[in-house]
Amino acid sequence: MALPAEKHKMTLNDFLAWEAEQPERWEFFNGEAFMMAGGSDVHNAISLNTTFALRTAFAGSRCKVFMSDVRLRLTESDDLFYPDVFVTCSEADSARRQVKEDPALIAEVLSPSTEAYDRGDKFAAYRRFPGLKTVLFLSQDRPHVECYTRGEDGHWILSEASGNSASLTLPAFGFELALAELYRDLPDGAQQTQTPAA
Repeated sequence: MALPAEKHKMTLNDFLAWEAEQPERWEFFNGEAFMMAGGSDVHNAISLNTTFALRTAFAGSRCKVFMSDVRLRLTESDDLFYPDVFVTCSEADSARRQVKEDPALIAEVLSPSTEAYDRGDKFAAYRRFPGLKTVLFLSQDRPHVECYTRGEDGHWILSEASGNSASLTLPAFGFELALAELYRDLPDGAQQTQTPAA
């Protein structure tokens, strides 16, 4: 994520009117506009693999999987985000075309330029979605996924999986994701430094 467009606060309506005239995609957080940086081919491949894996896992359910062209709105603060991948199981979201508001799962592929923001302010904002059950952070430089699951007491519990032979259990949904599927068919030369599974 880049720096804010300008260091002044906007209302959501101001932002939407301004964004409609911009060629790039922008997120809206704490009253400021942030341009979305372009992703690498590795980032794109992992995002796409994650989307397909989740579509397969949720097949036959009412849950739908979306990639980064669909926005999420945090209604309590009017923040707007473009997660790399997210899942919503909400009937109300099924009727919303441009913006969804009730994610059950969000996945972000970490990049050097955005990792601090993704793990910090953005993750803090995500945790305010009342129906959100799971947040995934996927590394680009090796097969490694962190899974944060909201417990019944509201606290978030971390589980992790590493290596191409590993699988990650998603406790909130009762299925596993094979890391070999999430990291398959990456561009040549990607993940040269990956460590073997223990």
